[in-house]
Amino acid sequence: LLSQAQIINIMTASPAQPLHMDDGFYPWPRPRPAISVATVFALDEFTEDNGATVAIPGSHRWGEERRPKPTDTTVKALMPAGSCILFLGNLWHGGGENSSGADRMAITAQYCEPWARTQENFFLSVPPETVAVVSENIRRMLGYSIHPPFMGMVDGMHPKRVLPAGD
Repeated sequence: LLSQAQIINIMTASPAQPLHMDDGFYPWPRPRPAISVATVFALDEFTEDNGATVAIPGSHRWGEERRPKPTDTTVKALMPAGSCILFLGNLWHGGGENSSGADRMAITAQYCEPWARTQENFFLSVPPETVAVVSENIRRMLGYSIHPPFMGMVDGMHPKRVLPAGD
């Protein structure tokens, strides 16, 4: 399911974002499988000095008590505009410091397992009339789907049955 979508603008002179996990709010102790994945689409080039995303390789396997340390090895997602990275939601990462003199823009879309609660409640934020006219794939990502055998039903039926007829 689509869990959230955001525009990220790391403005010039911004400090590095604190390292974090995107699915750290799920109350399931680590180490554990990822409950989500994240994509980051570079609208601007990600460079050494404009806030490229920083990650700690292997940190998705850390236990509950392990936190990032200054001595941990990090990598920067250096990539041209139009590129995309994908990483597990339990990977420690963050936006880098931007000392470039220009803003750095990206779009992030995060997805979660179909049995997990999404960060954004798309049933309430996207009007049913809009959902009725988008593709079947987009409907599924917004939660208008069933996770076998019956998670996500509405009144015992598939949730898309509550949508108005599309054009």
